[in-house]
Amino acid sequence: MIAAVLLIAALSVGGAAWYASNRTAPVFEPPPSAPRSTPGDAVEARAPVLAFYGDWYVSGTSQGGIGPAGWPAIVSQRIGAEGTAPHAVTDAGYVATSATAADTFVTLAVNNPEPRADVTIVFGSRNDYEVGAAEITAAATRTFDAIRAAAPQTQLLVIGPAWTDPAVPPELPPVRDAVQRAAEVAGATFIDPLADRWFFDEPSLISTDAISPTDTGHAYLADRIEPVVRQLLTDAPGIELPGEATSTP
Repeated sequence: MIAAVLLIAALSVGGAAWYASNRTAPVFEPPPSAPRSTPGDAVEARAPVLAFYGDWYVSGTSQGGIGPAGWPAIVSQRIGAEGTAPHAVTDAGYVATSATAADTFVTLAVNNPEPRADVTIVFGSRNDYEVGAAEITAAATRTFDAIRAAAPQTQLLVIGPAWTDPAVPPELPPVRDAVQRAAEVAGATFIDPLADRWFFDEPSLISTDAISPTDTGHAYLADRIEPVVRQLLTDAPGIELPGEATSTP
């Protein structure tokens, strides 16, 4: 009996030894790792794209602000942005229809989309001073909706109507308030030139027509708008901005 047990044990040990010496060792396959990033995988820096809509504060006039002298061109140049032509008509507003072009801010936004815009700026408008607040808010909402439909990624910067001296007519603050309500609902950044007293202490920045900024006035506007645009572009992917520009004295 004992001999049989020893025989079985010997056979088991022998079989195990043969298996150990003749088996194929398993090959270890390491788990897949995350791909390594290479310099070529980095997001390439690109120029930001700006879009502009508004009235004569955006388009400029024969009194100042035409082409490269306008604040849209100055801001674009300072931050290295890709220039886009301003979509602006001197006598248009959110509701006020231009007598020459039959445009409003709504039609300007609908007919002139800027789908690549990183920041879209809408400025105005004192041309809406005869319109009721509810109508202005509704038209501003349609304007902002059209801009966002074309460029869902855009940061929206809304600038209320401006005046050129401290004697602001009573019709203008309600226009400002109506635009601000629409801007807040749209999640836009809002700038209030009336509360910030733009131009109030700088009469030399306005032309002899008493309403139009000169070239120097447009540089003044650029000084106030550029820092806000820079801030809005801070988190935009892949955008590299040049250093801060020196403000116009």
